[in-house]
Amino acid sequence: MIKKIVKLGLLIGLLSIISCEADKEEIINVKLKYQHEYPEANYRYYSARPILPQRHHINIKDFIQKNIYDETDLNENLSGVVNVPIDIQIEVNYSNFTSDVPTIAYQTGTSDPFKVYFNSPSPFVVTIPVSVNPNYPVQETETVDNETIETTITTILSWSDNFTKGISPTQTQMQSYKNFWDDASNYVWDNISIGNSDNMTMCDNSSLISEISLNIENSTYNFQGKYCNGMYWTMGKCGAGNEISAFPLSVRDCQCRQDGYVIRPLIGNANWGGVGKSCSADSQTLKIILEKDERTMGR
Repeated sequence: MIKKIVKLGLLIGLLSIISCEADKEEIINVKLKYQHEYPEANYRYYSARPILPQRHHINIKDFIQKNIYDETDLNENLSGVVNVPIDIQIEVNYSNFTSDVPTIAYQTGTSDPFKVYFNSPSPFVVTIPVSVNPNYPVQETETVDNETIETTITTILSWSDNFTKGISPTQTQMQSYKNFWDDASNYVWDNISIGNSDNMTMCDNSSLISEISLNIENSTYNFQGKYCNGMYWTMGKCGAGNEISAFPLSVRDCQCRQDGYVIRPLIGNANWGGVGKSCSADSQTLKIILEKDERTMGR
């Protein structure tokens, strides 16, 4: 919590000295000058109006027993007179009140313990840290700048399956692959990645991806060597279904090469594709990942 400081300058003058043979009571007159060192601290608003303390009150307490020796409201010049005991540890309690809530202190603070003597300097300065009363019933208003917030939601659809060297894909593997593309055809995708678990290549041409997702089951539809992100992409019939491939140069479908990324689990034999070697490839996990981003704007 931010705190401000109230400094009270005590202008000390002798009020009375009462002497007895057995004991002696000494009381001095103290005038307290009130000063806000940091008036901007704890500046709050009540129903869009600044909070302005109307009444400032102090009391002088015994630091140990906490009994009150004297108290007063400060005048319009923010000064007041109290009587304090000599050579006893005391403290000053400060509080202020507003016209909106006159019975509950808006700010309060208590000084460190101190003693006043006949030879104390004048003015004698007491420093009081003052903070806002957390129980003060303030209706705070906050101004929030209108700010446009952009939220991005990324949707990912992926397919992967384990393929074994020299073994043709099973019916289950082929059906799983078809189901993946059935789901994919319901959306427009921003990018596609193909390859295996260790090596994939990506294309972010949404038009090319739509051509694939909408025509993957059409054996009469094909394209060759469409450039995207450093690779040439091809789709076309290979065996019992279409393949997707990407090579560093334009290559037609259904080729056996050792420099590309090939996905063709519908071929009907053991040449299901792979990264690098695309015919009689080593066992590996083939993967396809589709992603799309949706951006929403809000305040």
